[in-house]
Amino acid sequence: MKKEVSREERYSRQLLLKEWDQEKLEKSCVLVVGLGALGSVVALNLAMMGVGKLILVDFDTVELSNLSKQLLYREEDLGKPKAEIAAKRLHEINSEIEVVALDKDVRKINKSYFEESHVVVDGLDTFEVRRWLNSMCVDLAKPLVHGGFYGWYGNVQVVIPFKTACLECQPLIPPEKLQKMCTPPGNIRKRLRPENEEKIPTVASIATVIGGIQSQEVLKILLEIPNILENYVFYDGISQTLTKLRLEKNPECVVCSDKYRIKGVEYILEKQETIRQLKNRLIMSYGLAKPDIIVRDKMILDENVKISDLGLKTGDLIFVNDERLAKPLKLKVKIM
Repeated sequence: MKKEVSREERYSRQLLLKEWDQEKLEKSCVLVVGLGALGSVVALNLAMMGVGKLILVDFDTVELSNLSKQLLYREEDLGKPKAEIAAKRLHEINSEIEVVALDKDVRKINKSYFEESHVVVDGLDTFEVRRWLNSMCVDLAKPLVHGGFYGWYGNVQVVIPFKTACLECQPLIPPEKLQKMCTPPGNIRKRLRPENEEKIPTVASIATVIGGIQSQEVLKILLEIPNILENYVFYDGISQTLTKLRLEKNPECVVCSDKYRIKGVEYILEKQETIRQLKNRLIMSYGLAKPDIIVRDKMILDENVKISDLGLKTGDLIFVNDERLAKPLKLKVKIM
């Protein structure tokens, strides 16, 4: 028989805070993308504090190496979907909240999950999907709380769309460190990762610190507490120091700039270059994966077609689709 739980008693200590509004938290919804070391810390904190609805997204299963740094999993969970196990554990911790488990690639979930969420948490371990998530949050004007860590170091950034710099504005991702994935390859069904991917050092204590900071920023957004983080915070676990770097919005950002959204970013096209050559340039310019070119609502499938054959003139718009972006790039072309 389920024991009756007193709401006032459960949350009695946090209710002592003058800024606290438990009713507002209970009406809030948070989307946590990635239930690894960071996402599990954030989800656990939010569940304990009584956030009304948590949507958990992770397209991965529990591995033995997860148990040294991911709070919600046990040995008996090996091989099971992280999202489902995490949801089960969180509901055991707080049966008063609603927890939705989505064992899917976040790029495949219904857009409505984003639309109903008040904040999105980035607990991802791949930069490619993180860029997509950043693009989606900006497109839907949803606050994004990003975190990452590597060994003894970690970082947090809060993206308030159209107010603060987004992850694409000034990507502070050293290629040998924070850009890499936290976990080694495994579970071929669910991971699209190279077999020789380098294993990345991770420490549970650092994940707890970074996940804690992320949780606090989520709370501040939900409770409308001032002084939401508008900088990039870097944490050094060896020296126990926090360093803040001021980030400025990039006026040329292809994800969040007003110029891009209204007019499109100017991009030079050479008349004699082919679609294949253009795609290669776009890959280099914007770090894309496999761009598709759309001209006048038609995707250009023949990569040997030249720009001169498309009938474009300076000032025309073309659109570029890519798996790393939630919406197409809008480019205002200049024909040379």
